[in-house]
Amino acid sequence: MRELIPMNEFGLMADNTYTARVDSRMVAEVFGKKHFHVLRDIEDLISNNSGLSEQFRKSNFGFSNYVTEQGHRAKCCLMTRDGFTMLVMGYTGKKALRFKEWYINR
Repeated sequence: MRELIPMNEFGLMADNTYTARVDSRMVAEVFGKKHFHVLRDIEDLISNNSGLSEQFRKSNFGFSNYVTEQGHRAKCCLMTRDGFTMLVMGYTGKKALRFKEWYINR
C-alpha cells in the first residue's frame, strides 16, 4: 500500500486516497500482543466465513510489507479506523476495556 503521508510514531499514516490507517504492529504494541497474533486475528476477522461483507473487508484492511531490523521483509496490515475498531472490539483484558470505554465516551 502506497503511503501519501508517512507513518508517524503512533503507527498512523495516510494512504494515496488520504485515508488514515493504523499499522498492525502498533496494535500489537499497544495491546501487548505479539505481532503474528494480531495478524492471525486479522486473518480470522477477514476470512470469507467471518460474517463481514467483502466490501467492508476490502475497504478497511490492506496488507503491506515492512523491513525488519534484520533486513527481512515481513507482512503487516494497514487498517482504517473502522477496521481497527472492528479488530480491537473483539479483544479482552484491561487495555481492551480501556479502549472500549474511551470509544464509547467519545
